[in-house]
Amino acid sequence: MADKIYIGLNDKRIEAKGEVLEQILKDQAEAQAEQNRIEAEQQAKEAARKSAMAKLKTLGLTDDEISALVL
Repeated sequence: MADKIYIGLNDKRIEAKGEVLEQILKDQAEAQAEQNRIEAEQQAKEAARKSAMAKLKTLGLTDDEISALVL
């Protein structure tokens, strides 16, 4: 975490303090949590896709047949 956070206001650089600083830090934490959630969701979807593809191969389907099903 940064020791100080500055914001631009009327072409001036002002150090964020108090409630403003707290809100900035809260917003950053929420944005990071949302990004982590999105990435985890994408990874879970990809893992499920790979698992499904492997199961179809186990059933004896060819890559072409699997591709036709997926599209």
